[in-house]
Amino acid sequence: MVNEPAAAPSDDDDSDAPPPKPARRALGIALAVAGAAALAIGALSAQWMANPDVVGVHGFIGTLRIAPRGVDHCIGDWCRELSNADLVDEIAAGYPLDRGKYTSGAFAPAGFVALGAALVAALGLVAAAVIAAARRQPQLPISPASIALLGIMFALIAGCVFVATKPGPPGMVGVAWGFWTFGVGCIVGIAGSQVIARVIRPPDPDLLADAMDPDEFPA
Repeated sequence: MVNEPAAAPSDDDDSDAPPPKPARRALGIALAVAGAAALAIGALSAQWMANPDVVGVHGFIGTLRIAPRGVDHCIGDWCRELSNADLVDEIAAGYPLDRGKYTSGAFAPAGFVALGAALVAALGLVAAAVIAAARRQPQLPISPASIALLGIMFALIAGCVFVATKPGPPGMVGVAWGFWTFGVGCIVGIAGSQVIARVIRPPDPDLLADAMDPDEFPA
């Protein structure tokens, strides 16, 4: 008995792509939620850079905490809040002849961009996780996962510029937990956006469907 070869798949088969595996869906949701949480906590924290014992830096003594959302300066129980631009101005006033050496005009704008981009990325990751949890694969102009990835790229660059251009002399402040949390959020968020993008991506259309309709050819 001769075994006939299995029939080749028909070109007319326009079935949709198989749904994402449950393990990939769960992994994507977990990474997206974890990345969004770390990005939001890090971006909104008050300690990207800090020094609990600032002494004699042109009016700054006590505790100094710097973050993209602003500056906290405390002496004992007395505290005040400054914008990052105000911090640059106060440091520059103490170094009138070396303003360009101890301050940078990129510091305050970089903090603003890092804060905004990190929050946009976190929202994109959350939106992608919600779509994946609902088992939807919508056709959107731009995927939330792509928005999250772009936001992370901008936030990562701006965050590094923000830390690198901090005002004041060397050793005035050191990197604190807020920046490390932000960094972890960027790494986890990049991984999460890549995984979940494949989960919520709509099936690719079959561009050759009905291209060889037998009814269009003479008998």
